[in-house]
Amino acid sequence: MSYKVAYIDEVDSDIRSFKRSVLLRANEKFEVVSFKPKSYITETVKEIFESHVDAIVADFRLSEEDPTVHYNGSDVIKEILNIRKDFPVFILTSFEDDAIDKGFDVNIVYEKKEIQESPKFFEKVIIQIKKHKAKVEMAEIRILELIEKRKKEALTYAEEEELIELDSVIEKDLDKKGAIPDDFKKNTNTERLNDLINKTDELIREIKSKNNDGK
Repeated sequence: MSYKVAYIDEVDSDIRSFKRSVLLRANEKFEVVSFKPKSYITETVKEIFESHVDAIVADFRLSEEDPTVHYNGSDVIKEILNIRKDFPVFILTSFEDDAIDKGFDVNIVYEKKEIQESPKFFEKVIIQIKKHKAKVEMAEIRILELIEKRKKEALTYAEEEELIELDSVIEKDLDKKGAIPDDFKKNTNTERLNDLINKTDELIREIKSKNNDGK
């Protein structure tokens, strides 16, 4: 199986080095899509998401060679996670403490020399991609089961709550900022629940379309 990974760096030699590490250290096939930071972080994030990647790896320092860039890799990762909850993301740095000092989970921060010497980094990327995909796919399957059941009989209160929670999982995978607040959903009546189910169907179609485009 092939995985599509975004790599963000402003230095051409570092981009080439990362691609070499993929060829030498990754046991499974990776397609690396490289990005250089734009002047505005929103432009960079938009370009990354439009490429339909399975994971994102960002160099910590992005402004050393481009004075128009006023943010670093940790800022990109924060923006990614603000939009796509739990998306597989990683930060590479020459000085590990830089990113950790920014409050990032040590499990997503790696030193560049580490990926050049060991396949463990790429194994971690694969694990996180598979975990994220499985979470979304299981939510899709369960939502479809509940929808089919509701066509035949009324859902229990617990099942309606489950449907709402699963809808949130899928919405936040697509666009966290656009997710409907759970508090609003919990106050829904039957008509609103029907609207929610119709919306969920549309979200599932969008996810499947996104995945097909990314292949």
